[in-house]
Order: sequence, then structure tokens, then C-alpha cells
Amino acid sequence: MTDVEIPTLSRRPPCALDPELFFPRSSRDEAQIATAKRVCGDCPVRRECLSFALTHAVHGIWGGTTEAEREALQRAHGLPRRVRFTGSRAHITSTTDQEDEG
Repeated sequence: MTDVEIPTLSRRPPCALDPELFFPRSSRDEAQIATAKRVCGDCPVRRECLSFALTHAVHGIWGGTTEAEREALQRAHGLPRRVRFTGSRAHITSTTDQEDEG
């Protein structure tokens, strides 16, 4: 079971029926990722979900995007900061810091 703090959304999202689908064990699990993205495709809270994911360092499929896709969006649109939670502390990192680490 994956424990993730889900943002407060305006409606119950379809992903709530099978949350494990949105947390593939590997970024190479293309079938699971494609299935999760299809569920996101018609989701009424997709924008809210994506907005949350772009401002928080979350794993998995959020708003129809993978982590790598969100990082590319952040760089392309000049979104400089993400919040990463470790335990009870929040760490703010710039996307350029993350590139230097990798």
C-alpha cells in the first residue's frame, strides 16, 4: 500500500477506486502507466491534481502525467520550485538544483 497525502479536491476522483494503479513499481511499466493515464483523461479534477503535483514532489501518475513529464513541464514553463516532504519537514528545491543532483 502506498501512503500519499492526497490534496483536497472539489470532487471524488476516479483514481480513488484503485489508487495503486497510479503508483507503478517501475517507470518502465508502460501498460500500467497507460492505463492510469486513460483514467486521468476524463477526470473532472485533473487540473487540480496536476496543479498539486507540480508544486509538490510526489511520485506516481498525477493529473495524467509521470514524474518525468512533470519535471519537463516545470522546466519548460519556468516553475522554479517544488516542495519535497521528508518526515515532518518540507524542503524547497529549485528544478535546477534537482538537475545538478541527477
